[in-house]
Amino acid sequence: MTTFRSLFGKAAIAGLALSLMSGMAAAQSLMEKIKSGEIIRVGFANEAPFSSANANGELVGSDIVLLRATLEKMGVKEFDGVLTPFGSLIPGLKAKRFDIIAAGLYIRPDRCKQVAFAEPIFAVGDAIVVPAGNPKKLSALTDFAKDSKLKLGYTTGAGAMIEHAYASGMPKEQAVALPDGPALIAALKAGRIDAFIYPSLSAQELLKAANDPAIERADPFTQPVVNGKPVLGVGSFAVRTDDAEFLKAFNETMLSILNSPEYLKMIEPFGFSKADIPVGLTTAELCKG
Repeated sequence: MTTFRSLFGKAAIAGLALSLMSGMAAAQSLMEKIKSGEIIRVGFANEAPFSSANANGELVGSDIVLLRATLEKMGVKEFDGVLTPFGSLIPGLKAKRFDIIAAGLYIRPDRCKQVAFAEPIFAVGDAIVVPAGNPKKLSALTDFAKDSKLKLGYTTGAGAMIEHAYASGMPKEQAVALPDGPALIAALKAGRIDAFIYPSLSAQELLKAANDPAIERADPFTQPVVNGKPVLGVGSFAVRTDDAEFLKAFNETMLSILNSPEYLKMIEPFGFSKADIPVGLTTAELCKG
């Protein structure tokens, strides 16, 4: 069984240790690390249901079960989790503080210029979280375009989602970036924002964990439409651009699992359904935009 030696709750120690190690590991590719038996480090942002640390400090989530199964087939028996703010995941990967991002990261053309994505593993819609009772009666991102006084929060680094609001006509001045889910909830309850946008499955998990009667998911909610089509957040794992050898082997192994009947059973406990598994989408196409 794969052992997760998560660094959740020990971020400062982890950062110091990894910075000391980075010089030694700088010249070694990810495939070379695997062949030499070194422990692989995985960056995550504590965003359920994709990847988060449980009470025992173990990594859990839909991204994690697939990553674990894939890496085990590639001969990797354990890996460390490195808790990182969402907006720092790509910089952290490029700085070699970890080797793989597993954090529900959307595949976007601007990100494709900085990191190399594996093939798509999920496709989910948006949600907005509002104060209980939804006092502003918000049910679509177009509502923010109609009222310049409304403020919409989003997670720093989650540019793909807030761009759905821009494409729906909301001016950028109405967007408020905050570090993470708890910060968004605090801002919402304090009246600094009127709602915040979040991946639908993550919003569900965030509200469940918060267990706060003062907030709720807006229902109904009309998915944003861009260029005549409802938009979905399509994401996957990411590695450094110079780890092409690893990514080729990883994709081959991962897709054999993702396309198997067993995969749905693996991710169903995290709220996913067959509709959330991307079909007919490729990273190459998504990177083109």
